[in-house]
Amino acid sequence: MKETNKVYKLSVLYMLSKVDMPLTTNRLSFFLLKDDYTDYFTFQQDLGELLCDGYIMSTESHGKTLYSITPEGRNAITLLSSEISDAMKKDIESYIKENKFSMHEDFSVQSRYYQFGLNQYISNLYIEENGVKILEMNINSTTEEAAEKICSSWKNASEELYPMIIGKLLG
Repeated sequence: MKETNKVYKLSVLYMLSKVDMPLTTNRLSFFLLKDDYTDYFTFQQDLGELLCDGYIMSTESHGKTLYSITPEGRNAITLLSSEISDAMKKDIESYIKENKFSMHEDFSVQSRYYQFGLNQYISNLYIEENGVKILEMNINSTTEEAAEKICSSWKNASEELYPMIIGKLLG
């Protein structure tokens, strides 16, 4: 691992090693930027170096870049975690604990729409947990605008609708 900004790179690896899901760029950067650990451009450079060095990998999902730690990254953080201060580790763990639900939501609540026929659009809405769809709905609409609105509203509405649907179904 290159020495430049080593502690920030290690903090990214530490954070990714402590979660059971990939994280978006926003989730990773928000932690480091909110307390002025680093600036945005340095963060982006460090992220790029971690990718190039094979310590993390990225995937694209629904227009978002998701980052996860590789086996090489796990080895590096195991060997070098002592170079991160206990205070920073505590801050990272607190951030994860406080944001766990919304971190899952970043990639587990999804929607898309497609044209089904003449003036027929299907909005496919779902919630995934650990790669398994735990709820999926298809809603028919007659305009593309309505389908788009349904999809864009799903992320916020799912938090209220999912427990309501389960509650109704379970009596």
